[in-house]
Amino acid sequence: MTLLEVTNLATGYGDLRAVWDVSVHAEPGRITALLGRNGAGKTTTLRAIAGLNPVQRGRITFDGDDLAAVPAHRRVARGISYLQEGKRIFGEQTVAENLLLGGYSLGRSRRRLEPELDTMYELFPVLRDKRGAPAASLSGGQQQMVALAQALMARPRLLLLDEPSGGLAPSVVAEVLARVDALRATGLAILLVEQAVDAALAVADHVTVIDVGRVVLDLPAADVEDPELIKNACMGTATVPRT
Repeated sequence: MTLLEVTNLATGYGDLRAVWDVSVHAEPGRITALLGRNGAGKTTTLRAIAGLNPVQRGRITFDGDDLAAVPAHRRVARGISYLQEGKRIFGEQTVAENLLLGGYSLGRSRRRLEPELDTMYELFPVLRDKRGAPAASLSGGQQQMVALAQALMARPRLLLLDEPSGGLAPSVVAEVLARVDALRATGLAILLVEQAVDAALAVADHVTVIDVGRVVLDLPAADVEDPELIKNACMGTATVPRT
């Protein structure tokens, strides 16, 4: 079952169009990797899905409903969480306070959010030990886990991840994406934007590559016989047919 369906999307910033024709989908319990070089339109696509950029052409549907007239905050309430690039957490607040802020959209008191905190600590055990520490005191990888747990506190059905490996050491990238991979078992639909192609391919169920705002490759990850083809497509150094 397809939860998110983006069809022939065109979007951008004011008069500047960054995405010309992108179609991508996400399904429960599966990870779709949206890949491409810098400036290809990956982040702009995520922003349009989240309601932060206008749909200039095409269609975005979530659980069968057209999102065109749905503002960003209503999309969160419907079950779409967007983890933006750059570990956007509140450094002076404790880990626990950061997580509670992520659950604000549920409209619950702190007491009623406690069970959600316990769930996050089970998913990210290191955060339980650090729950009373300022988020800024954590390592880069731990801060990314705070950001990820904060996004999950809203109980999303669809998680939009923009470069969760950004600025992290290779060994930490593997750890963070292993956590993302584990979320598949919860039934969450995940749309993952990544520059670490090998790491993304290791967890993805489906791969969509875009370049200059258009899809250049779209196929199940299991059908990727040559990862170099994906890397070349991401770098814009190869012409590949759309499948």
